[in-house]
Amino acid sequence: MLYHKNTLSVSCLFILFFYLTGCGTSERVPSPDDEPIPVNWAAAHWVSAGHLLWDADVPADSYYLYYSSDASITVYDRFVYGGESIPMEPGGEIDPELADKLRHIARRQVFTIEEERERIHEALRGQLVAVAKNEAGPPIAATHVQRHGVLDDLFYYDGTLGPVYHENGIGLNVWAPTAQSVTLSLFDSEKNKLEEVTPKETMPSDGVWRFEGPAEWDRLFYSFNVDVYHRQTDRVHRFEVTDPYSVSLATDSEFSQFVDLANDESLKPYGWDDLIKELPFPTDITLYEAHVRDFSIIDKTVNEEHRGTYMAFTHNGENGRSLSDGMRHLKALADVGLTHLHLLPVNDIASIIEDRNQRVDLDDPYNLLCERIGIDSLQENCEQYGNTPIRDVFEQWADEDPITEKIQHTYSEEWPDNHFARHDGFNWGYDPFHFNAPEGSYSTDPDGPQRILELREMVQALDEIGLNIVVDVVYNHTHATGDHRHSVLDKVVPDYYHRLNPDTGEVENSTCCPNTAAEFRMMEKLIIDSVILWAKHYKIDSFRFDLMGHHPKYVMENLLEALAELTPEEHGVDGKNIYIYGEGWNFGEVADNRIFDQATQFMTGGTGIGNFNDRSRDAIRGGFFSWTGREQGFASGRYLFPNEEAGTNRDEELEALLSQADRIRVGMAGNLSTYPYINRAGERVDGGNEWIGYALLPQEAVNYIDKHDNETLWDNTQAKLPFDLGMDERVRIHMLSNAFITYGQGVPFYQLGTDILRSKSMDRNSYDSGDWYNAVDYTLETHLWGSGLPPKWDNEDRWDEHRQFMTNENISVEKHHMEFANAVFRDQLNVRYSSPLFRLRTADQVHRRVAFHNTGPDQEPGIIAMTISDGICAGESLDPNYDGILVVFNADLEPKSVDFGLSGMKLHPILENGSDPVIRETQITNGVYLIPALSAAVFVKPMANVQGEFVCNEVN
Repeated sequence: MLYHKNTLSVSCLFILFFYLTGCGTSERVPSPDDEPIPVNWAAAHWVSAGHLLWDADVPADSYYLYYSSDASITVYDRFVYGGESIPMEPGGEIDPELADKLRHIARRQVFTIEEERERIHEALRGQLVAVAKNEAGPPIAATHVQRHGVLDDLFYYDGTLGPVYHENGIGLNVWAPTAQSVTLSLFDSEKNKLEEVTPKETMPSDGVWRFEGPAEWDRLFYSFNVDVYHRQTDRVHRFEVTDPYSVSLATDSEFSQFVDLANDESLKPYGWDDLIKELPFPTDITLYEAHVRDFSIIDKTVNEEHRGTYMAFTHNGENGRSLSDGMRHLKALADVGLTHLHLLPVNDIASIIEDRNQRVDLDDPYNLLCERIGIDSLQENCEQYGNTPIRDVFEQWADEDPITEKIQHTYSEEWPDNHFARHDGFNWGYDPFHFNAPEGSYSTDPDGPQRILELREMVQALDEIGLNIVVDVVYNHTHATGDHRHSVLDKVVPDYYHRLNPDTGEVENSTCCPNTAAEFRMMEKLIIDSVILWAKHYKIDSFRFDLMGHHPKYVMENLLEALAELTPEEHGVDGKNIYIYGEGWNFGEVADNRIFDQATQFMTGGTGIGNFNDRSRDAIRGGFFSWTGREQGFASGRYLFPNEEAGTNRDEELEALLSQADRIRVGMAGNLSTYPYINRAGERVDGGNEWIGYALLPQEAVNYIDKHDNETLWDNTQAKLPFDLGMDERVRIHMLSNAFITYGQGVPFYQLGTDILRSKSMDRNSYDSGDWYNAVDYTLETHLWGSGLPPKWDNEDRWDEHRQFMTNENISVEKHHMEFANAVFRDQLNVRYSSPLFRLRTADQVHRRVAFHNTGPDQEPGIIAMTISDGICAGESLDPNYDGILVVFNADLEPKSVDFGLSGMKLHPILENGSDPVIRETQITNGVYLIPALSAAVFVKPMANVQGEFVCNEVN
């Protein structure tokens, strides 16, 4: 067996073939005859202080864990060169809780390690290689070692990380248990280096490197110098790296900055500490998704310096400030019920240039684009357009040809790192750099804490017009790993924060980018610490989790518990009512709970966490055009008015339409898996039948038909409709589609501009498509339909069809179409907030009160009818005005008459006096309802002096 370093026998040193007997060190120098054995992958997992998992896949007689602080280990056919070794004994058991946490590898061979904590820590600070040897001693297998588990076991830290302000000065803590050395560099406002500071303890036993300084450190910039082994390069690096817990940054995140978020009054708008919000119950929420730059970048009622920034939201008409077109738009929606503005990521983003002097934007001269890109194919344009603004050039091209390739060609990825999209100020922002600091490109001054003040001013200004704020958080991946410029976590603790392939050790990237691993404790801590920071210091009211299904369910539950500890009295925040929702998609290496119980749609029922509802989305609008082509949805003509590529088997098309109707009904019942209804076959089933419903509470269904991903609702719908359909019908179909979302139980979600027929010129993935494809014009004088073919990178395979759609003479969006759509949208939203019956809070209320009519195999195709009862049979009265509500959707091109057997109903007064004259053509004759074509009509039964009778759900 191998001897421990401190117990080497003298005799061992004199054994001629010591390298075969396996001493704790190996000093033999390799000869040309020695053949290196490749160290394959990283298939060994050090899961706790005493246990390692590894399937060596070879019959071996002994096993060792080698480590080296200088990364000198090389495995040869007869011996191991470099490093120290620790013996591993086959056998043993890991804790059942740990086994469940590591369920995807828990069946691998267990090895027991008996070693002191100090030596384990020494090993973890360097290269690690597991080696299997045969009876004679030569190695026969070797692999690198993943170390997440043992770091969790020995070095989990529950204290404060990042800057810590206290009475005696300023502290700074960084968790780096695998680092060999960490020092702190300080810089002044001009980024001149002032000094390099050593930590209080040079080898902290808990892995936390602590620095202490005077109060004068405030506002200084800083970075860490970390000496650490990195397995990706298999060597020890000295990384200069920013603080993973940075709260303020220099321009383009070159340095972190000391800032006191809690007590620095200069970073608080007037009245900030007194801003305490009373948050609504989740089913009273309506979500409207925007992007900071999209929102105002072409809004000329915002001064130029503020366009595309946090400050654009402060033009709210309050306290003597001007009222911009964009804020007027939001204010009008808030006046009829909108509660939450959802913003795409506002934390520090890796993919946006913050220094405006280094960017090229649409208002810059075309020759600046030529200068920065330097592509030969642009030179002819450079000579022709010179100082003409890029926007004017694009407008000329689009006016001449609505399907021009020239605009997208400028953005194209044919020139990987040197096209327009790499030089402008636009990106969706799903490229997290620092999780706890605001993005600098959205500030008027990205160098330092101005971004903090301005984001807070935005939050306050939205509150002044009655809107709460949601931020989109992206904890499921980082932008980079290794020694990349935009790598942070992986430079401080390499191989820890990311999920690695259990065999190869490669970083998983199923999300798009390097996946993080919240199943490990310090990544979970980072997520919870970060959300708490945004809630406390920025008064964020809700969080939308990108690709939430890549996180463990228990992490999300722990986050809810942590938020619930925030109180208005102590923290100025109503943490228990902060709404959490996200993308609970089930895919990638974590799919089907392979590694842990995921925070996916079907796993989070009962938690109160919202999940996007793709079931009713696809049923209403049809699938995304880029995925499913021209396959129609319930609202876009399936069976009722087929397009040119629809199926010819009418029975199959009818079955498909009725299936879509069932999915819509379940969705409108809060997508509850427990909701009882009669399906298209006449069977009594629950919402979970056919894997439709996944929620156990109405608030867990975030119902939507478009968001930033994929084609906008307008664009997608045009691809589905028959070519010869007129504009009036097209607009009505768009608004009918939105009505399914607005009038259903659950939490409605809309994309900014869906109420004004927003288009992105058929772009299915506008994440990097610039202001040209993403901006919103609230004057309604322009519309982006037919503004050139969308960028090549995700659209080229559909260009031929795009050309057909965007040259269709029947599609011409005019100002009056957008005005009508906006007015109808506001009417619909106003109706939703006219009665609590549209916003039921419990599954039991939905079960008893919500009923569907015109169901089963003999239903009238294209009609969905829903009643919501406040009658005696429903229990306690919720609405003092109405005994019940009837909502009828007619998705056909013709009016439909349907007998529901309901008397005493009348058209909702908001619709009776509303913006849509067609709705007013609704008639009720002896219980028979005439519903206009392509319409969603809402009827109410006024309450008399006491609660009356109204139909309840009889399927229970």
